[in-house]
Amino acid sequence: MRTMSFWMLVAVVLVAFPAAAQKADFVRQGPATPPAIEASEDYPVNYPGGPAPAPVLGELDQDDSTYNRVVDCSGLSGVGTAVVYDTVTITNSSPGVADMVVFTSDQGNPAGCTDIDTFLTAYGSGGFNPADPLTNCVAANDDFSGLCSQITFQIPAGQTYVVVVTSYSNGALFPYQVNFDGTVPVELMSISAE
Repeated sequence: MRTMSFWMLVAVVLVAFPAAAQKADFVRQGPATPPAIEASEDYPVNYPGGPAPAPVLGELDQDDSTYNRVVDCSGLSGVGTAVVYDTVTITNSSPGVADMVVFTSDQGNPAGCTDIDTFLTAYGSGGFNPADPLTNCVAANDDFSGLCSQITFQIPAGQTYVVVVTSYSNGALFPYQVNFDGTVPVELMSISAE
């Protein structure tokens, strides 16, 4: 009887608290929570084509600005209403379109995230405005591989896009690494056959 009571208690706990086992974000109704502008870091990256840019090492810390992050490019987060953030500004100085894959990891370990839970958002040529985080949003991702985030997007030649690095939830502070995989496709200028 005692064993059966124990398992009944476990079943009640699992039914009553299912969210403890998984993250659950939701789309916030109404306007964004106003940002707190402090001193977030911006890491400029020039991409002339060829190999991927070097990783960016950063840290979400107490002096960073906050904003209401997105869930995706169509809705604001109801969980991440005041997350700290840093930005990575990527300029495509190559002659062609850059296919960018941007992903996060623990510092010094591009293979994964064990201690951090990141969220990435990319903003197009109009830039990033923390007071209006849905405008110019082109890609967003929470968990791609474990708690690591990954976004894929294209940057036209001569354009500058902004990647916002933040956490899933408010108050999370940690060091991170932003990794890149970028390629510029070869453009066929002409072909002839005789």
